Amino acid sequence: MPRRVPLNVLLALLLSAVALPAVLVRAAEPAPPEAVLLGETRFPAELATVDASWRVAFRTAGELRTVPASELVRWGAPRELTNQSYLLLVDGSLLAAHVLASDETQLKVESDWIGSVAIPLELIAGVLYHPPVDMPRRDRMLAELRESMIPSGADSSAADDEQPRNSDLLILENGDRLAGTITGIDETKAALETPTGPVSVEMERIVAIRFNPSLLSNIRPRGFHCLVGLSDGSLLTASELIASEGEIRLSLSCTVELKTEPGAICFLQPIGGGAVYLSDQTSESYRHVPYLTLAWPYAVDRSVSGSRLRAGGRLYVKGLGMHSAARLTYPLDKPYRRFETELAVDDETAGRGSVVFRIFVDNREAYRSPVIRGRMPPLPVAVDLREGKRLSLIVDFAERGDELDHADWLDARLVK
Repeated sequence: MPRRVPLNVLLALLLSAVALPAVLVRAAEPAPPEAVLLGETRFPAELATVDASWRVAFRTAGELRTVPASELVRWGAPRELTNQSYLLLVDGSLLAAHVLASDETQLKVESDWIGSVAIPLELIAGVLYHPPVDMPRRDRMLAELRESMIPSGADSSAADDEQPRNSDLLILENGDRLAGTITGIDETKAALETPTGPVSVEMERIVAIRFNPSLLSNIRPRGFHCLVGLSDGSLLTASELIASEGEIRLSLSCTVELKTEPGAICFLQPIGGGAVYLSDQTSESYRHVPYLTLAWPYAVDRSVSGSRLRAGGRLYVKGLGMHSAARLTYPLDKPYRRFETELAVDDETAGRGSVVFRIFVDNREAYRSPVIRGRMPPLPVAVDLREGKRLSLIVDFAERGDELDHADWLDARLVK
């Protein structure tokens, strides 16, 4: 006959089985966000405060470490968009918020982090109501709204000249586009006056609204400012930021004032400090040599396919996208100490693609990478630029020709 297991033994086994998942959950807790300073100093840190002089205090290793924001490359990482609506403001800010209603002058919105706020229509380039689930399509839609802020006639590889630039535009889920003048927006529908008469469209059918570009304010970020990411996917352009233990106040470059809670911030990246980003500079020359016949232009603050920069499982805001084999050259018209960047094959290749990165200062090869493949973590690199007059970035073929060679120069920056 089979032996019976004592009741106390059975209880002990059951308790062990219940307790095991809890141990595994504790072991899988994410590491603190990383702070990266100029000079490639890196340390895990939690954001403590930011004062009016742009001094940022971090909690790290049980201590408080304060650094000028001008010496900070980035802290943390921006979040992906969720399935809520987002406002694109004229200063480039992306604000997650639910649209309540509009009148002739402003749009009323609300969110869990910022509460209710009214924003003048001249400061809103567009609204992404239902971000597409497909990530490349979502990125293209966001890029299209951003392109609407480019003045008519300006050079833009992504601008759609077939779309009227002197009217509002509704972009529908089936791909249709309706041009006209928006006469009202509420939580259920948008009213549009078209050349053929008035039209009312349910919000469920609208993917995005692009507001009349000719009526937008020309306010743009100037001087020192900071990209501030919130945990809801917002990415704000702040001209002022005060973060204390109890409250965060932001003044956006487009003059909008916001308040939120300390736990909302997940990302900081100062612009206009000690780092000069190549994506904000004008290149001297670019040459791409196709493996067969397909030519690839380089991309600014996007991957070479036009999507947002992603590597190592995280988003990057600044950087360059290139495809093998290509050479991109920038003049060093001011004295710089170093060139710093992180090298990767973009995550959009799903682990495929392989390239070799090379960096030339004048006619001297200052750096050659090992073969960089998809899914490898970004590789930090720093090169001395003293007395250099020209910086060239080269992406070469490695394995399997040029198959999915989507090379990223992440946070590519000159150090003053």
